[in-house]
Amino acid sequence: MKKNSWFLTAVLVGALVWTNDSAHAEVPFSTETESSEDQAESEKEQEHALYIDGQLQTYTGEPIFHEGVLYVTVQAAVKALNEKAEIEKNVPYAEASSPYEYLDRKNNIEEVHNREAVRVDVLQELGIKAEWLENPGRLHLETADLLAVDSLQIGDTMDEVDSQFDVHWNTGYGQPADYIGFYGDMHEFTYTDRYGKERFGEVPDLQFEITDDSLTYMIISSSDYETAKGVSVGDSLFDVTRAHGSDYVEEKQDGKTIYIYHVKGGSLWFIADDDRNVERIGLWRFQLEGYEM
Repeated sequence: MKKNSWFLTAVLVGALVWTNDSAHAEVPFSTETESSEDQAESEKEQEHALYIDGQLQTYTGEPIFHEGVLYVTVQAAVKALNEKAEIEKNVPYAEASSPYEYLDRKNNIEEVHNREAVRVDVLQELGIKAEWLENPGRLHLETADLLAVDSLQIGDTMDEVDSQFDVHWNTGYGQPADYIGFYGDMHEFTYTDRYGKERFGEVPDLQFEITDDSLTYMIISSSDYETAKGVSVGDSLFDVTRAHGSDYVEEKQDGKTIYIYHVKGGSLWFIADDDRNVERIGLWRFQLEGYEM
């Protein structure tokens, strides 16, 4: 799956399914391990990656294993907490002058391998989700459910979708998907086909796909809904990068510009028109080959 020229055409009828060839093992996350000090030092020497909300961190330092405990640098901790505060105003450290001041006052800053560091379990107590993945080793910190709209998220069951929206369901029409669902008003959507001809179609406020009783994608075409970081249809691609970061894959297909963000467990697609304004937003359970996280 090197190119996805069929993507925009496919989402008009909701008949798109991807396969994920990732062989990465996902393991339950724990900040305490049974490793000996020698094992911890050996782990320290390996290169581990840190992601905050799907964005690879290159300037905050790698995760640190020390005496069986997982840490991040204080710079990474402060960045994650600042990102959390942008989304959620009533964070425990809201009254502090800065997350650093709060962590320092609570004696949560330790010196590890000659660096100021914070235990990952401290961040978890402050509402940051954390998960360690193997092969290669990497730590994901998440400040919000990035693959969610309102209280509905990728992976929910068909009943959970129906409990929130009065969805009109169609069968998958011979596609791998079991059901394609439509909700809300219809909106005109134009695109350019492979022959350069402009095509017209209609898309609903929300579109869903169910496979094996699991929600595998949501597509938003209405400004009434937004991502966890506050981006909605009608916003510009500049708004997208300001909210979600600069680490994305850019595609130009069917006369559209698409920014694709890979996050833990899936990807976010922002489809923009000639004026670089977002027309549709896709939340997906799958990731492009070569970008699995």
